[in-house]
Amino acid sequence: MMRFQKIDKDFREILQDLVDGNRIAEIHRISGIRARLATMLDQLQRCQKTLNEFLETKRSGFPRFYFLGDDDLLEILGQSTKPSVIQSHLKKLFAGIYNVDFDSKFKNITAMKSQEGEVVELKRQVIIKQNVEVFRPNLQLLPPPPLTLILVLFKLFIINILFRNG
Repeated sequence: MMRFQKIDKDFREILQDLVDGNRIAEIHRISGIRARLATMLDQLQRCQKTLNEFLETKRSGFPRFYFLGDDDLLEILGQSTKPSVIQSHLKKLFAGIYNVDFDSKFKNITAMKSQEGEVVELKRQVIIKQNVEVFRPNLQLLPPPPLTLILVLFKLFIINILFRNG
């Protein structure tokens, strides 16, 4: 993190020099600008490599994270206890789960919902923990919805197709 903060500080200084000079054409007059920019680029590439390695360790710990882009995964990892963040990424991680219900304190997941509004109450609530890769597998290990719910959803799907096309 300190490496990125240094790059950010250096870049802001360059931008301020440009603002003070009031012209982008003045950039070549900044002392040692090529070397500074080359160093910043090298440091940014190192930051990117470190970030990619970090994300890969998270993905290898919970393979469903491979379904997410880097931006989505960073959002989940950084804000894993916020219900709105959890909701926005569930459908990318779990087929058939459109969203979930939380308890009144938003500390536990209490039910799963399909896009059609079907609800499966959980016998055991899933505790939302800071380390998202710990609680997401618990959601993954929940028993599948009852066969009757699956059949009802399938029937609704077929009826929807028939009425839409017919």
